[in-house]
Amino acid sequence: MALEFTSADFGKARGAREIAQKIDELVEARRAAFGTKLPPIRTLARILEVSPTTVAAAYLELERRGVAKGQGRTGTVLVRRNPPLGAARVFRMFPEQSSPATHDLSTGFPDPRLLPDLREALASAALGGEAHNYLNRHVAEELSPILAKLLEVEPESLTVVNGSLDALDRLLGQACVAGDRVIVEEPSFPPIFDLLDVHRLVPVPVRSDTEGIDPDSLAQALERRAQVMIWQPRAQNPTGISTSSRRLGELAALLAQARPITVIEDDHSGLVSSVPRSTMRGQVPGPVATIYGFSKSHGPDLRISAVAANAELLAKVVERRRLGPSWTSGLMQRLLAHLLTEEAPSTRVEHAKKVYAERLGLLVGQLRAIGADVASGDGLNCWIPVTSELGVITDLARVSVVVAPGSAFYLDGRSAPHIRITTAAIDGLAPGPIEVIGRWL
Repeated sequence: MALEFTSADFGKARGAREIAQKIDELVEARRAAFGTKLPPIRTLARILEVSPTTVAAAYLELERRGVAKGQGRTGTVLVRRNPPLGAARVFRMFPEQSSPATHDLSTGFPDPRLLPDLREALASAALGGEAHNYLNRHVAEELSPILAKLLEVEPESLTVVNGSLDALDRLLGQACVAGDRVIVEEPSFPPIFDLLDVHRLVPVPVRSDTEGIDPDSLAQALERRAQVMIWQPRAQNPTGISTSSRRLGELAALLAQARPITVIEDDHSGLVSSVPRSTMRGQVPGPVATIYGFSKSHGPDLRISAVAANAELLAKVVERRRLGPSWTSGLMQRLLAHLLTEEAPSTRVEHAKKVYAERLGLLVGQLRAIGADVASGDGLNCWIPVTSELGVITDLARVSVVVAPGSAFYLDGRSAPHIRITTAAIDGLAPGPIEVIGRWL
């Protein structure tokens, strides 16, 4: 479908910028859908009695504004506009608590009681290392070899940013332009979808089963000529699915046969995941960028995730950061280095991993005992199919339990109803909440 314009729609606008502004206003007024084509350049030039060069310049201005994208011989199409941030899915993920006594199991946060004690590590980090300045390395000398060993890459292939979403935001900003297609798991972590909206990118959803992304679904998505694929290799949020080694091989084979795309691996659970780390690095023809998070293992306040990528993409990320935060605090990087090398905090992280697995396993056992079809999973969350999200969420609120609605984890909110329960801080559910869930299975 293409938009149709008349000369009257543009009034006296005949310059390139004026034409672009009018088209922008008309698109907004008509609520034109994403993917709608603009008239061919020569057609609109004839309608407005201006040169094709002028209309071409107007279309380039629309691309600059992120309103449209040229697609060669197929023409120019409208791209996604940023929604109001107050309507972002991330805000729908956390229901309002009804009272201070509410047991909030909606957040996905780690258990504070299982995080390493930072007091000794802070003193050590403050005493050691040289103070950063604007020209210093973006990865602290103490941390670089530790991360390189952990991710099995060369130190020069690494940088450090302020959390996994910060990493994803920066990678998308350098790997894509407005209108590009991005393959993404559905359901998935709501802020991932929000970031696609902010960058005006086109999500291409793929479904998953208990082994990871479904190969047939990925094959269909690759036919749409995506530029990037975002993949959670283990402890997928919200489902807890980890990609099996067999499935990893199938997906890598499909990517190897397709035109090269950038694969972004979001390994957000990091050291508290019970499943061995897996990667497509070296198995696919396109660039692979790995995000490795430390918020779940060492605490959200560290605001640290490592990024491993090829030299070209990494350089773009680092250079762009120079115009913002420039680097992640050297103090916090040295703090993480201490936590990763000293015996006591490392033992505590290993203990947390074991406890999280036990807590998830306990809840899965309780749910299976009442007939729930839930996967064993990994990580901090449990994904539960129900007959009515509103019904179960409302009834759980009556027994002072808050959970996340499954609809927030889908692109358009329309899905088979689910709830997500964060198991990180609970040793199973009391009989009351279990009984409530059982009524909605």
